Amino acid sequence: MRLYRIFMLLVLICGAVYQSYLIFLNWQQTPKKDNSAWRLEYADIHVSQPVPSEELNPTNDVPASPQYLEIQLQVDSNEEYPTLARKIALPNLEVLLSSVTGEPLAYQELTPLQWLGSEPRLMTYLTQGVPTKTQITVNIPIILPASASGFQVQMVYPNSF
Repeated sequence: MRLYRIFMLLVLICGAVYQSYLIFLNWQQTPKKDNSAWRLEYADIHVSQPVPSEELNPTNDVPASPQYLEIQLQVDSNEEYPTLARKIALPNLEVLLSSVTGEPLAYQELTPLQWLGSEPRLMTYLTQGVPTKTQITVNIPIILPASASGFQVQMVYPNSF
């Protein structure tokens, strides 16, 4: 009877160790939300050349020219995570367009699915996270108000309860 109790205790301990190991593996595979890991390297608004006035139709005003926000992000996580867990979750991007006087004209929060585009290499970052030492460059189509003269870009993680 005593041997049976020792055996059952050993099985219980092994089961607890195994479950802890599975929880740890799951933790390692989950991308971490780390605001300090992201660095905005470059941001610029590109507007294509406007059509010369002689090419405009009398029925049309100025044709809409394609505009996009080019953003270059760098992921550089610190060493607080174990080697296998250094995958960082993608943040949302907050874009604020402002006037010459600094008054906000337009605000938009873009989820990673919205700002990543459709490149397959980047889409894997949605589920697996972004490895450290990775640089991401994306072009986000935007519509600029006529009086826009400046912009701000911030990276944030949405609150999840």
